[in-house]
Amino acid sequence: MNGIKNILICNQFSHDSFLTLNQQTFLKVEKCADLGLSDLSQVNGLIIRSQTKIDSLLFSRAKKLEVVITATSGFDHIDLEAAKKWGVAVMHTPEANIESATQLTWSLMLACATKLLAATKSLRAGDWRKPEHSGFELSRKTLGIVGLGRIGRRVAEVAEAFGMSVIAYDPYLEEGIFREVGAERVSYDEILKRSDVLTYHVPKTPETKHMLNRSHFDYISRGIILLNASRGSVICEPDLCQALENGWLGAVGLDVFEKEPLNRDSKLLTYPNVVLTPHIGAATTEAFAKASEQAALKLIRFFMDGSTSDTLPPKAAWYGATPPWKSLD
Repeated sequence: MNGIKNILICNQFSHDSFLTLNQQTFLKVEKCADLGLSDLSQVNGLIIRSQTKIDSLLFSRAKKLEVVITATSGFDHIDLEAAKKWGVAVMHTPEANIESATQLTWSLMLACATKLLAATKSLRAGDWRKPEHSGFELSRKTLGIVGLGRIGRRVAEVAEAFGMSVIAYDPYLEEGIFREVGAERVSYDEILKRSDVLTYHVPKTPETKHMLNRSHFDYISRGIILLNASRGSVICEPDLCQALENGWLGAVGLDVFEKEPLNRDSKLLTYPNVVLTPHIGAATTEAFAKASEQAALKLIRFFMDGSTSDTLPPKAAWYGATPPWKSLD
């Protein structure tokens, strides 16, 4: 550690974690609203969230930058190739939003299964107990989970309380992980055909773009509840709309979209059996506090002894790979 390190924090950050950083005598910490308007020439470390895009141009303006930490699980807002070129370490906080994202997934699932929003709208209009608002029980239904990472595993654990059978698709995990969470390992085409509820928990990569498209909707289980709280690019939205118009899907719950914010003229807003939320999977007080704390501690350790954790790009088999489901397209 050489001298004082200049740190900029962009976007929202917890006050307690800001104080933690300020207590370190070797750090000079400031907040900024817009990196584009800031002088980055002397900055050594950045803490950001997903609203801030990090690209090669930014690195060229911050030639003393040593580390970028995003207080998020996702990382598609950072040009990792550019970071490697400029020799800048990048870390994220994938543990912080596990509970919140899991809770949001189950909120969407329950709202779809009980037709909660339609029933609420009907009641407010003066209607009472309309038969078309009858939902179905999740007990003894099959939950399909695509992506058995941190959040996918937690979703599987909660499913036990509802008495659901769990099947999962993740070609990059050892068999033991499936056994640990009580999930049957299946192929991608099988999970589409067997699931009563299908939920996606995969990162945004070139390989997961339009992982669910027209070729899959042609044979997906009819009447299925479809959920996506991972990344909007996973589902091809025009094909999703076509499947809804064909009556192939029982209900859909989406927290993420191909283009965010969602256009006000999006067709997705017109379907009564679609539940939409504005990318709030990590929007809880607890997740925000945990992400801020973890980002602060990672930065302190980095400048104290050079240690890193949860570095990017991920050292995982799925990163940069071409998954088997591509052959289905």
